Amino acid sequence: MSMQRGSRAKILSGDEQLFVSLADGVSHTMLQLAALSDECITDGELLRSSDTDQWQAVHDLTRTSLQLLESYTLTMRLQGGSASPEFEPVSVLSLLYDTLHELEPYAAQLSVRLELDVPQRLEPITSDRAILQSALLSLGQVFVAAQSQTDQTTPAVLRLGAHRGGYGVVTGWYGQGLQLTTGALNRARKLGGWAQQPYAELVSGPASGVFIADSLLSSLATKLHVGRYHNATGLAITLPACRQLQLV
Repeated sequence: MSMQRGSRAKILSGDEQLFVSLADGVSHTMLQLAALSDECITDGELLRSSDTDQWQAVHDLTRTSLQLLESYTLTMRLQGGSASPEFEPVSVLSLLYDTLHELEPYAAQLSVRLELDVPQRLEPITSDRAILQSALLSLGQVFVAAQSQTDQTTPAVLRLGAHRGGYGVVTGWYGQGLQLTTGALNRARKLGGWAQQPYAELVSGPASGVFIADSLLSSLATKLHVGRYHNATGLAITLPACRQLQLV
């Protein structure tokens, strides 16, 4: 991802710059908290088993919150022009595997099982890997929290999937029992900047990750859409396959 200023960059307002600075400051504090929890877990001989579990929970939740803050500051820097996308061939399987691995500790804390559903042979896409992964992680946090609150008799399962679509490769998060509609997504976008929780109708619980993901994806000239995959509903993205490799 390039850090050169774009010609059409938006000038951040004073409030926006303040929030970016605040997010950076909170991120620094959370890094210190994550480092402290790492030390306590590593030095587990001095702790009871229950204490170690609690510090593990602190570590996992802190890392998840830190990731969301980093995604937010990346969004603002993209809007302000201090960062810009760098498009390159990206392996879908590698990207989704790393995303799932990053989110698994948080999902485990909320008793949600994550599954990866990607065909063995799927062509690379053209995208900025860092921006795309930040978007998928931010969106995944929302889905994990929402899936943990669904009324199910079996353990909650959330799927990160990808498949070929008519206009490229479609990838996204899918779950059972989630009442997602295109109308609710469109209404949420219209409320962005006006309502405190514009995506509250779309998914239960805090949904700022959807707003952040949508903002990140706009820099990649794509956006979220409601989709169904294997009898599950979710939010997905359509990304172009890498044309250079298609010609080989």
